[in-house]
Amino acid sequence: MRHLIITTALAFMVSFGSTNAMACQQPKDLEQSKETCFNTDDPTPAITQFVKTYFPKANISMVHPDKDEYEVRLNDGTEIEFTRGFEWKKIDCEHSTSYTNIPAELVPEQITNYVKNNFGSQGITKIEKKRKGWDIELTNKLEIKFNKNFVVTKMDD
Repeated sequence: MRHLIITTALAFMVSFGSTNAMACQQPKDLEQSKETCFNTDDPTPAITQFVKTYFPKANISMVHPDKDEYEVRLNDGTEIEFTRGFEWKKIDCEHSTSYTNIPAELVPEQITNYVKNNFGSQGITKIEKKRKGWDIELTNKLEIKFNKNFVVTKMDD
């Protein structure tokens, strides 16, 4: 009898806990084709800390775990992609209402110097880490690709 009570209690706790652990939101617009689910117990403290550190004016409005990454949207329009290891790989401030440029601490010094020396007052609105280098976009919409050694390989406007 005691075993039955313990088993029943455990089953109840597991089923109750799992229903509270996930929250799903229906798509708000037609561009989102499926539900957005995230763990309300915050399985991503690294992402939360990253946002608090580099984007303190904004809050996380959505975390979407994907196959190889986490897609994060902030309530100011900033979009950030993280690897499964919680390292940022892409940041887009183009539609941000709080940040017109990527925070300087996140941009490699070589890229910052290149932009400053060649484009003066232009800021970086997008940055992406890639296996073969870096991609950035400036406020004037100019896209610049760098290899791993921070040598420009392509410019496109």
